[in-house]
Amino acid sequence: MDGKLHGVSFVVTAYNKEAFLEGTLKSVLDQEGDFEREFIVIENGSEDRSGEIADDLVGSLPNGRVIRLNPNQGPAIAQNTGVEAATMPAIKFLDGDDLLATDCILRMLPGLDLPGVGLVHGAGTLLEDLTADLNVDRAGKPPRFEVMEKPLTHSIRHSLAGASAILVDRDAYLACGGCDPTVFIQENSTIYRMAINNAFAFTDDVILFGPVTDHHDRHGGHLGENRVQMEHDRNAALYGLIRDFPDLPNAIKRMALKRASGRAWNWARRINKKSWGSDPVFWINLLAYLAWLPGYEKLLSMTLAPYRLSGKVRLPPGACGT
Repeated sequence: MDGKLHGVSFVVTAYNKEAFLEGTLKSVLDQEGDFEREFIVIENGSEDRSGEIADDLVGSLPNGRVIRLNPNQGPAIAQNTGVEAATMPAIKFLDGDDLLATDCILRMLPGLDLPGVGLVHGAGTLLEDLTADLNVDRAGKPPRFEVMEKPLTHSIRHSLAGASAILVDRDAYLACGGCDPTVFIQENSTIYRMAINNAFAFTDDVILFGPVTDHHDRHGGHLGENRVQMEHDRNAALYGLIRDFPDLPNAIKRMALKRASGRAWNWARRINKKSWGSDPVFWINLLAYLAWLPGYEKLLSMTLAPYRLSGKVRLPPGACGT
């Protein structure tokens, strides 16, 4: 398949990505392939030149659009905003500090043609030189995919994430409600929700490059602060999943609670210096191993508390557990 049958909307979310955004957008604009395309940048209340860069590279294009959210709404709301504005049947997400291999779309689109597949997940690697050649030697091999018919268990067990690593069917994305807007970061909830009713196609092809950096996190803040945000939002995504899809099998709810409570107790013990039995998540983690529990949703909401003690967790309006 050569990509002619698909149109792709590139949805790039950017908050304070001045140091990276030009390279990111150029990697999008330079995509190989004969497919219809449009470019949407969600400029998420940046305090640097991200908006100007987006205007210069995308805003003036007939198939380009820059949408501004002010104040900052978080990556999840920004991503949903981009999909709502998109008109093509396939959506390629990209964070404002990542780069796409020049043949990224041509390597991923065939996976979206496979029966029942709503999401294609590719591989990524780190790149020290952001000006490096983004052509990848495929040795003449066509793209190959491993299809997982029911990927929800796998996605929860492995905390599958990475918005920049996925290509999705727009209708399938909208049908599951998109990513959870009550979770600040979009990384996990997008995948969990799409995994309910869609098969996933995985490829080992490297289609994505991320920057190597010690001082700049993935969302425009300090790396140390971002760690608590990422850990919190992993659990918030699971809480939101069980809250919004109450008819999921009991085995999924139990797995979600085991994963979330285990992480939360580990954080409470190591970071918050809680002793054994002194934090509710210790007991929730023990209860999670029972075959059945009432109130999985409530228990999952309680696994967010250890991360919020620092006061450094960013919460969008209507955030999970509030």
